[in-house]
Amino acid sequence: MRKVSVFLFLQFMILAAFAQMPQIRENKVDGQQRKQGEWQEEMPEVRGEPGYTWEGTYVDNLKEGVWKKFALSGAIIAEETYKHGQLHGYSRYFYPNGLVSAEGSFVASGISGETDNFRIIDPITGEERFEEVKRDGSSQRNGMWKVYDEEGKMMKEYYRRGEPITEEEFGKAQAKPAAPKPATPPPPPSSLPHQKKKGKS
Repeated sequence: MRKVSVFLFLQFMILAAFAQMPQIRENKVDGQQRKQGEWQEEMPEVRGEPGYTWEGTYVDNLKEGVWKKFALSGAIIAEETYKHGQLHGYSRYFYPNGLVSAEGSFVASGISGETDNFRIIDPITGEERFEEVKRDGSSQRNGMWKVYDEEGKMMKEYYRRGEPITEEEFGKAQAKPAAPKPATPPPPPSSLPHQKKKGKS
């Protein structure tokens, strides 16, 4: 009986160890070789910057939704929200000890890789041609950001599309204008035409 319980205990420990192992995601591409679905990417050390692992979802080769970045040690570095491949939405960043270092929202402008067509006219020959230019999307901090020191002390920063603004400017931007008062309807007539008494003929 004792051997059976030891055997069952060992099996349980092995299963528990497997359950705690990080799940390897199967990176998939579609017929056009675009990244699709859940992905896990390992980024090597570059120019002294430590390597890290990305986990998140691709839609048509563009990051979408929440992406998590982990140090090679397994500690979380960042949680960022993407839309059409650009940072857009709530994000959090962490110190190596796991405490939050900063949190706030980004707003994206433009989608990287989209193209614009421009008509160009040669000033000498008058010849006309169209030229395609690829856009570079960008993301900026927007709204209130909370920044923490390593002891957890927090201070607030305010942004409007990447430009630092004051708390007062932020408050004014957040204040909603008062709804206009509805127009007062005219008073009803004292009597309607059909209520008037007919005069003597």
